[in-house]
Amino acid sequence: RLHMRNKTIFDAIKYGNNHLSKIFSNYENETLWILQKVLNEDLTFITLNKNQPISHENYAIYIKLIRRRERSEPIQHILESVIFYGYKFIVDENVFIPRPETELMIDIVKKQIGKPEHVLEIGTGTGCIGLSLELEKVTNYFESIDINHDAIRLAKKNATLHGCNKITFKNENIFQFIPKIKYDLIISNPPYISIKEIPALETEVSLYDPLNSLTDFKDGLTFYRFFNDFGKSHLKKDGFMLFEIGQDSQVNELKKIFSHNVYNYKFIKDLNGKERFILLNKK
Repeated sequence: RLHMRNKTIFDAIKYGNNHLSKIFSNYENETLWILQKVLNEDLTFITLNKNQPISHENYAIYIKLIRRRERSEPIQHILESVIFYGYKFIVDENVFIPRPETELMIDIVKKQIGKPEHVLEIGTGTGCIGLSLELEKVTNYFESIDINHDAIRLAKKNATLHGCNKITFKNENIFQFIPKIKYDLIISNPPYISIKEIPALETEVSLYDPLNSLTDFKDGLTFYRFFNDFGKSHLKKDGFMLFEIGQDSQVNELKKIFSHNVYNYKFIKDLNGKERFILLNKK
């Protein structure tokens, strides 16, 4: 019989998207997460090596996992962990699963900010942003706060897994948090989906993530309004803030929110050419 050619990364992505798009609105991320798990590689590797073949064994495992997801098994149970910036992080149903494109935040810090001395992260989740920055030797002093105590517990587990000890995880509500110092960098991937958009997501069962990690229950802009004020008081002169945003649709709103007389800022695109981050620098 004819020898079957090996499937490539590109073939796998196509297969996953075809099968999951009928059921889940978040299918592109889910396909990537499942592929990352099987190959044990991160987004950058996958993006740059789409023509690379996958072994028959791995492809068979991949198909099996996609099928489990098709039967609506929770994505966290299938993944158990995700690869973020080349590192493995445990996930569970109590926290937001890190999105592959969020890895770019680590690159932005390294290339455009350097080595910020004091960093504050708002919204710990799995701890992947802070822990990746520590593992990349970018920061020595890092505070990470989250209102969800399950997230803090999981982030500490991930810190232990990687032998990281430079991050202080705090179970706090940012709206009541009083910092003791000023920061060189404030970083966050906040809940930016407006409550109006949530029903559309829910019908597609994409909401395995905790609701308060996706939306502010208002217009999706509450956190940015807060950061605009918070930065005025708690960011050092010439300090930076870096936030993930809800893509192109929020750009005009954000231009109105952040004060031009306090910050210089620019929007940064993700690998799909969508405006995905805002980087602010205090004047």
